[in-house]
Amino acid sequence: MGNVKILLIGIGGYGINYWKELTEKNIPDTEIAGICEVMPEVRERYPEIDQRSIPLYSTPEEFYAEHHADLAVISTPIHLHFSQILTCLNHKSNVLAEKPVCTSVEGTRKIIQMEQERKRFVAVGYQLNYERDVLALKQDILDGRFGRPVSMKALHAMRRGRSYYHRNHWAGRIKVDGCTVNDSPFNNACAHQFQNMTFLLGKSMDQAAGLSQIEGELYRANDQVENFDTAAVRAVTESGTPVYYYTSHALQSAKLGPLAEYEFEKGTIYYGKDYGQGPVMDYIAEMKDGSRISYGEIPKGERLQKLYDAIACTRNGGHPVCTVSCAVPHLYAVEALAQMPVWPVKKSCLEFTEKDGDRFCRIRNLEDIFTQCYLGQLMPSQAGADWK
Repeated sequence: MGNVKILLIGIGGYGINYWKELTEKNIPDTEIAGICEVMPEVRERYPEIDQRSIPLYSTPEEFYAEHHADLAVISTPIHLHFSQILTCLNHKSNVLAEKPVCTSVEGTRKIIQMEQERKRFVAVGYQLNYERDVLALKQDILDGRFGRPVSMKALHAMRRGRSYYHRNHWAGRIKVDGCTVNDSPFNNACAHQFQNMTFLLGKSMDQAAGLSQIEGELYRANDQVENFDTAAVRAVTESGTPVYYYTSHALQSAKLGPLAEYEFEKGTIYYGKDYGQGPVMDYIAEMKDGSRISYGEIPKGERLQKLYDAIACTRNGGHPVCTVSCAVPHLYAVEALAQMPVWPVKKSCLEFTEKDGDRFCRIRNLEDIFTQCYLGQLMPSQAGADWK
């Protein structure tokens, strides 16, 4: 095989990371075969497109009418993923799609069927699944090093303000132009830690654990948001392991977490635990026999390891570890939460602040409540939240 020809679909948002990786690092034996972008000023913003004579189109269909790509990288708005993935598969391109892979579990079935028919892969961009320390941890779980899982929990919140929700026409929306989006911190910006828990409990390296139950408390602090911006979720895997997750965009500090604690019968795995000198942002297993395993000693790989893995699998065969099946349990939870009520946070619990030209809405005691929830595996209403 010669150079791996890569089509970049969407570089105006997160997709700019792929553009920079390919153009600044000059990854060997690759070439950008084309770009699909509807942003009108794309040529002016990225003059290297013309300097490199890279074909520029508005849609994948226009690109494929004249060119072929071995690998398509999709970084467009959520509601466009499904149709664009099918277009790429129909033109015999492998696909790396940003999360969420599509907007329904039913859609994932169609994608998996098309993968098999076209003999191509679709990898999903949950980057934690590609990090080598996470893969080493999962292999140890599969090998029985920690015994049976008892419970999993994680907390990750990131403050987002007016500029975040006004950056496009779908942020924070439930539907756009009749298409489901279900944009929220749980489905988008802070999706990774919940999905990673299901991934770690999967029965093989390329599977995630299915979920049998979903409960949630969903809140909307920012009245300009259609969907929820704060969530506490309790799920149960098909094998009976409870999974807790807490996330929000309506907090005072820039971020809270990520924190994770995975309890197994032979030990507990921590991420973000403070051992006296600040949080350790690596996975550390404390075993019941007194030993400790640090996964921080394992190099994580490239920042965009998912891209490198997709290129390698395109060249050599195989499938990147984060399959569409790995995305299904998270998407199942998104759909389940979409059927639950979203409670507006009462005004007496809200504060507003401006910083660096942005305006933020925050729940006054969110950090304290979420910390209590995380420690005690509680819902906010059980921890004293009087937000509704």
